[in-house]
Amino acid sequence: MYRTLFIGICVAVLPAVTVDRIAITVGRDVITELQLDEELRITAFVNRQPIVRNLQARRAAGARLIEQLLVKREMELSHYPSPTGDEIEQYESQIKAGFGSAERFAQAIRDYGLSENIIKDHLALQLMTLRFIEFRFKPDVAGPALADMDAQTDEALNAWLAQTRKQVTIVYLDKLLQ
Repeated sequence: MYRTLFIGICVAVLPAVTVDRIAITVGRDVITELQLDEELRITAFVNRQPIVRNLQARRAAGARLIEQLLVKREMELSHYPSPTGDEIEQYESQIKAGFGSAERFAQAIRDYGLSENIIKDHLALQLMTLRFIEFRFKPDVAGPALADMDAQTDEALNAWLAQTRKQVTIVYLDKLLQ
């Protein structure tokens, strides 16, 4: 009894600490402030640009994360297969090669406040998403030029995203992100 009382008193006097805040809800899924910041850092890393955390960049990151959630949900519903470990390693090797050496790649990861696991998870999702979009939205007919097919794929994807956004409740808890 005294032990329970002691634990209750200790918990009551501890200061409350906010670990993360929810920025956006997409149906039952959430996008947190930390996820927004990570998306900004990953985007800057991939594009080899400075990290920009202004309102415009945060809105764009929020929009990308919403789209990623919607596509990820569709991939899960359709049981789309994840890339294999070898495929992810090969894709990661292509990204690493762009940095010239493993040391430069590792330094860039540190400079952007990322980790190899974060990069690997992001690349796996990116690879899976690119394949899914091509599978789901690319026209089946052969003949049109590659640029035309890419434009048709983008158009079909954008139409699907617009329709899917209407079917899910998206709430911006951080009103500045709207």
